[in-house]
Amino acid sequence: MNKKLTLIITFFTLLTLGAVAWLAYEAATLETRLLQIDKEAQQKRLVDLSLPRIQAEIKRLLELERNKLGYAPPIGQLVYAPDTENMPDYVRGYFLLTPAGLQVPEGQEALAEEIEGKPAIIDTIRRKAFNPAAPVYDHTKPTHQTIDHKSQLPVFGVYEVQDPDFTQPMEMKGNPGPFYSWYYIDDMVYMRNIPTTHGSAAEGILLDAGKLAERLMPFVEPALKGASISLCGKKEPANLSPLPMVLRAGDEVEVPDTAARREAMRGTLASACLVTVLAIGILFGLLFFYARTERRRADFVSGVTHELRTPLTSFSLMTEMLKNKLVPAEKLDEYHETLHQESQRLGHLVENVLAFAKLTRGRQRGRADKGNCPQLIDRALEKVEFRLKEAGFRVQVKHDKRTELLTLHTDVISLEQIFTNLADNAIKYAATAEHPAIHITTMRGHDTLNIRFSDNGPGIPAKLQRGIFRPFSRSARDVEGRKPGVGLGLALSRDVARSIGGNLVLEKSDDKGTAFTLTLPL
Repeated sequence: MNKKLTLIITFFTLLTLGAVAWLAYEAATLETRLLQIDKEAQQKRLVDLSLPRIQAEIKRLLELERNKLGYAPPIGQLVYAPDTENMPDYVRGYFLLTPAGLQVPEGQEALAEEIEGKPAIIDTIRRKAFNPAAPVYDHTKPTHQTIDHKSQLPVFGVYEVQDPDFTQPMEMKGNPGPFYSWYYIDDMVYMRNIPTTHGSAAEGILLDAGKLAERLMPFVEPALKGASISLCGKKEPANLSPLPMVLRAGDEVEVPDTAARREAMRGTLASACLVTVLAIGILFGLLFFYARTERRRADFVSGVTHELRTPLTSFSLMTEMLKNKLVPAEKLDEYHETLHQESQRLGHLVENVLAFAKLTRGRQRGRADKGNCPQLIDRALEKVEFRLKEAGFRVQVKHDKRTELLTLHTDVISLEQIFTNLADNAIKYAATAEHPAIHITTMRGHDTLNIRFSDNGPGIPAKLQRGIFRPFSRSARDVEGRKPGVGLGLALSRDVARSIGGNLVLEKSDDKGTAFTLTLPL
């Protein structure tokens, strides 16, 4: 067996074994993964069931506290006295912060000292009173904190006072804003903004997040075991509006046998079957492709050997006869002409093989020639026309009037090679026509130049037309009939056309002749 074929088979065998091992691992971990899927789905479902009840309770509790504060606070009065009787355990106290200072109800002086002793809290309240969208103090950002040079205390944010003259009475200036909440570390504030004649004030409630969470836990779905309610973590979205709190599902949850488990099982089994079939298909496909390539390579070697042997035999025989002076004088011109034709044939074969090898390695041709469109085409056709006329063809070249004013950028040598290969095919197959003829016409497209190369030969059989541009593609008729060539001409011609930005296609082929169209970019 060929060494390369052995390596290919070994590689894909290992690949298949790797796929089988991977499938075995998937099957072994399937139950765990399915359980996790079911667990997450069940947790989400139970959380979704719990949220409406919890949020309804939050709304009820907050509404009770808002009712104690009333429509508006007593701005400008010396005493701030909301109803503090029967204050629930999740409320730490009430506050009113005006431009003149902080006020709390009687008996909550300790709360006032605590708030004033936390610059991050009181300065955040001040800043949010002026701008509710202001950020909460963040100790990790040095720009959030500055030092007051007079008091040497840290100050957060900016607080603007509209009228610093506090000898004038302070009055409300507009309606109070809606309540909103925020938190800093463990302190949760539920507040609203109050516009006054001296600037923005803030009224609110300091809540105990832990106590409030205890009040809300009975409303959690009982099946959601291990659940917890607390303040949001950093960059963690809240799900208990309007408070910055989150209901988290615990690890303990009862998981029923859900449809997701069965669906995952089906998906895994389908993947296993698909991967196995795909691996086998790829393996056999590559083996088939490799076998076909090997067969074409063998045909190519056989064809090249035959094509080289014929002219070399003629060279050897004729040169030996010329050396021994066995050729009559009247036959010398004929022998010289035959040697010349065989050398041209040999040179054309070698040129095709070398050009195909260069294109296969990715060496594209340039576009070095520039000139009038008909003149460049005629230049590329000079040798081709002479060769066709020598073979007995009538050659007609016709240029579209619209092409006479066009300037073409292309590679004339590449064009000549394409036309030469098309002419060789015509000589090989169309020379048997009663009056062999070649018609070459140039036409201008939208942004291309179209060159039509047609003959009046017997045409290409329909079953062979799909493969005529494949390298080393030769029909059994060519091989048995000893037709010259190795099956590279048309494949090389299309590759050369594409390397200069164009294309070569079979336009038509029937019993009235064959036509190829070469397109070049303008």
